[in-house]
Amino acid sequence: MPLTENEWFTEAFEERTAFSARITKKLYEELSDFQRIEIFQTEAIGRVLVLDGCFMVTEKDAFIYHEMLVHPAMSTLPDPRNVLVIGGGDGGAVTEIVKYSNVESVTLCEIDPLVVSSCRKYFPAVSSGLADPRVKVICEDGAAFVRRRPGEFDLVLVDSTDPVGPGVALFQRSFYEAVRDSLTEGGAAVFQTESPLFMERVFSMAFQDLGAVFGPACVRAYLATIPSYPGALWSFTFCSERHNPVAAAPALPSEVSTKLEYFSPDVHGAAFVLPPFVRRLTQQSQ
Repeated sequence: MPLTENEWFTEAFEERTAFSARITKKLYEELSDFQRIEIFQTEAIGRVLVLDGCFMVTEKDAFIYHEMLVHPAMSTLPDPRNVLVIGGGDGGAVTEIVKYSNVESVTLCEIDPLVVSSCRKYFPAVSSGLADPRVKVICEDGAAFVRRRPGEFDLVLVDSTDPVGPGVALFQRSFYEAVRDSLTEGGAAVFQTESPLFMERVFSMAFQDLGAVFGPACVRAYLATIPSYPGALWSFTFCSERHNPVAAAPALPSEVSTKLEYFSPDVHGAAFVLPPFVRRLTQQSQ
């Protein structure tokens, strides 16, 4: 069946593969100082946020990404109180973090204020956590911001776009060093590290650089399936000089576990079991 341009939105990945969704209406379009922002209504996956032609958030599968970015670390650290999210202007990661009553402050550092404002309007469920009084939203370059915050955060979550445009700075070793230095003693950081299936080199280089910064024994990749992202198989990398996310069962308070749709202690354990081809990519980078 041919995909007519006015009925479908298609994200082409490196002119090799593509993912399409039938659209019923364009709800929003704006060219910000950093990127083109589009929001569509679709039949199958609800509303979708598209940045520079790439799917970023869909109502259908956003919960998978946000839960897997946030909860493996939140359930591993003993008492994370001050959390920083870099990127993540849709607010989804923040919405997951504020489910924990012990958290005292959440800082969202997103470079593009139009992403924040458009998502608050068109994705109210995803961004609802931004209204929590513990949350502070700062619109500036996350790489510059984190360099000015040594020893401040128990957890840093890097919810970056792909390493193009404003996202390039969030895949550099100097940025990883600044994130490490922003952590309290015993803190942790989690980075989204792209698809090991379709973006092998980016994943491998990110893992290599994180190992050089935090120490090879302190970085652990884990996986989730995000259907709207290229390759669907997506990676995150947990980094901590003190805490091992697979050494013990995650501690998930009941106030949180009852609100989750994807993450669980069993999913946590399984996510860190890497298929052989992914494990080879991590070994190649050492």
